[in-house]
Amino acid sequence: MRTFSHILATRPQVEPSIPFPGCPYPTDLNILDTESSSKFLNDKDIVSLRELHFDLRRICLRARERGVKLIIDAEYSWYQPAIDVMQLALMREFNKVVSDESMPAVQPLIYGTFQAYLRRTPLHLAQSYRDAQANNYKLGVKLVRGAYHPHEVLAHEAFVYMLPPVWTTKSETDRCYDECVKLLVGWVKEDLRRWFGRKDQLKRSDFPNIGVLFGTHNWSSVKLILNELVTNGLAATENPGNQEEEPTLRLDDEVTERVTLGQLYGMSDELTSYIVHRTHSNSPMVIKWTIPYLSRRAIENKSVLGDGHASEERERAGREIKTRIFGQNLKRSALDIF
Repeated sequence: MRTFSHILATRPQVEPSIPFPGCPYPTDLNILDTESSSKFLNDKDIVSLRELHFDLRRICLRARERGVKLIIDAEYSWYQPAIDVMQLALMREFNKVVSDESMPAVQPLIYGTFQAYLRRTPLHLAQSYRDAQANNYKLGVKLVRGAYHPHEVLAHEAFVYMLPPVWTTKSETDRCYDECVKLLVGWVKEDLRRWFGRKDQLKRSDFPNIGVLFGTHNWSSVKLILNELVTNGLAATENPGNQEEEPTLRLDDEVTERVTLGQLYGMSDELTSYIVHRTHSNSPMVIKWTIPYLSRRAIENKSVLGDGHASEERERAGREIKTRIFGQNLKRSALDIF
């Protein structure tokens, strides 16, 4: 996988302004059709990549049969080009807008993870959105901040001629995340405008052309997302006259089919409750990830949180794991993580 990523990262770029690791192209998977060894990949590498693509397609086929959505996670930037290419190919195939009445009518099947701490992310998102529109498939986005910041900075220290692929400070990452939030909510609004414009002529294939999962434990980000929904006319305030508390937001089904928020199971429960109490909708507006992510995030975040939050998060993760194993009723509170 590393050699495959190397090829993708070092190929000529159509848009050279997009920072490392660049963006995927549909032709990147043509390498799997290579009959002989290339300069960078031997026959064994190509066979392994073919098997990976074959297995991923089998998983997607089964998920489509069962109506289960798939989220492709993100990794270190030097692995990401290979993941991007597979993700693009799967989205183009399985998120295709079709008129078959037997196919699911709502939401993308495949969601890709976009890391806001990467400098490329706003441009990568924009390219992905344009490609989805041009090629008639639904774009599925999971927006996160990112979990490998110190590793990314350290890995690129030797390349003095280039900036690291990640923003160097948390405040820069926060600004990037907020910029992406505004982009995505705007695209949801655009998708709904098209939908309502032809509501009297709807077919099953007309339902959402974009789906967004905002993964965040950050209070400011959550409030921004909710405010952007109101600003863009996607949520209505139900008690705007109450000055003692923030207004409750009503979201129609068309919005909740396109927008969801998520936190890890066992973490930031207070923030999750905040979202639940501030939003009214027929379907859940917030989801929780399950326990396997919990211990990993406690480890990944230890050097990016600072100010003592890392040890606090690990302690909270430990308490949560003990609760699940021994049934202890341990108190949890919210944590604003990277």
